Amino acid sequence: MKKAVIAINEKGNLFEGNFEDSPFYLIVRGKNERKKIQDCALNLSELKDYVLIGRNASDQFRNIIKDKKFDYIFLDFLNIDEALNYFEDYSNKIKVFDENTQEYEDWFEKNKYVYLSEIEALKKALPLHGEGIEIGVGSGKFAVPLGIKVGVEPSRKMGEIAKRNGIDVIFGVAENLPIDNNSFDFALMAVTICFVNDPLKSLKECYRILKPKGQIIVGIVDADTPLGKVYLKKKENSVFYKYARFFSSKEILDLFEKAGFVFKQAYQVLFGDYSKIDLIQEPKEGYGEGGFSVLVGEK
Repeated sequence: MKKAVIAINEKGNLFEGNFEDSPFYLIVRGKNERKKIQDCALNLSELKDYVLIGRNASDQFRNIIKDKKFDYIFLDFLNIDEALNYFEDYSNKIKVFDENTQEYEDWFEKNKYVYLSEIEALKKALPLHGEGIEIGVGSGKFAVPLGIKVGVEPSRKMGEIAKRNGIDVIFGVAENLPIDNNSFDFALMAVTICFVNDPLKSLKECYRILKPKGQIIVGIVDADTPLGKVYLKKKENSVFYKYARFFSSKEILDLFEKAGFVFKQAYQVLFGDYSKIDLIQEPKEGYGEGGFSVLVGEK
């Protein structure tokens, strides 16, 4: 589990204001190792390996911690318990990718035609023109072949690989994207949505950063398909999918509607036994048959 510094008030509740203005901080070094300190005792230079957590922060402070490459989560948490639960979930998921980067990279080589078939389905869904961003860009395995130049990523290690692959990586979480309103023509979430803590809030953030008529493209392993059921069965024993939540295409479309998006189109691929796929499959329109679904919504 990562370590954290959480902005709190004198009663131990989450501080309402900006992180840097908090009178007290909760130092979290493990599930049962917590210590309350006063603001005067906080020395950021000693907290490089900690995640800074609070409800908000000033632009000036955000710029300082971005320059110093601090990890941070500033969200409108309801209370301290919600912040702690979010942090634990976030830590577990980041740890998986930080500690298994090579295994992650190797999967794409071992499952070459599965991967390339997914790329083909995503290509059909992406707009022909406009500037795009990938949310949860990882090492750039989808962004690079799809020509996406910008990505948001919470894992520093994965983000460093993406940078080496030519991606402009912005540190951040999907629920609070460090991006201005109406900035991009489309946003891609390729399998990312099954790892975020709050899928609806993440989609609402995508809605916010998209220009009018901008598109959200979400790629998932569809839980209602034979492939999805295989993934669900082996979920608990999987390094990468242990903490994932699998959605059906219908569930994603329901989230689209709640986030304000209008469903436009869908593509599917990975037909049959995916372990025996030895060529690039041709995607088809629709969803429910192929194990990998690509769903498009419009702002």
